[in-house]
Amino acid sequence: MRSPDQRPPAGFSLVEISIALGVAAFCLLAILGLLQTGITSEQTTVGKTAAWGILSTVFSDLNSIPSGQTISKAYNISLTGSSPQTLYFTKEGKPIGNAPSQEAYYRLSVGFQSASPAFANPTLARLLVTWPANADSSPGTWPTKASGSVEVITSLLRD
Repeated sequence: MRSPDQRPPAGFSLVEISIALGVAAFCLLAILGLLQTGITSEQTTVGKTAAWGILSTVFSDLNSIPSGQTISKAYNISLTGSSPQTLYFTKEGKPIGNAPSQEAYYRLSVGFQSASPAFANPTLARLLVTWPANADSSPGTWPTKASGSVEVITSLLRD
C-alpha cells in the first residue's frame, strides 16, 4: 500500500510528447499539401469557367450573323477572313480588341473552314480560348504555348 504523501507522477513522458508532435507535424504537412492542390484546382476551374463564357458569347455572336452578311456584330469576326482571327479578353472576360496588351489574359483564336458566302452551306468553325494571352506573341498563328485552353469545333448553319 502507498503512503499518503506519495503520488503517481503527473504529466506525459518525453517519448509520448515526441510521438504526439510527430503525428501533429505529419498531419499538418498533409493538410498543407492538400491546400496547394485545392488552390491550383480552383484556379484552373475559374479559368475554364471564364473561357467557356467567352466561347459561349462568341458562338452566339457568330450564329446570329444574318443572311447575306459575313461579319459578326459584337466582335467583328469575318467568316471569310484569314484564319486564325485573334481577339483578346481581360481576366473578367471583357473584350479588349485584336492586339495584345498588358491587361489581356485570355486569347480567342477563331478559324473557319470552307467559309463561303453561300447561305445553304454550313461553315465549320474552330474556336480556341487560351490563357495566359501573352504566352504566344504572334496573333496571326494558332497558339501552342498556353498553360490552359478550351476548344470548340462546331458548324454554323447559315440560311
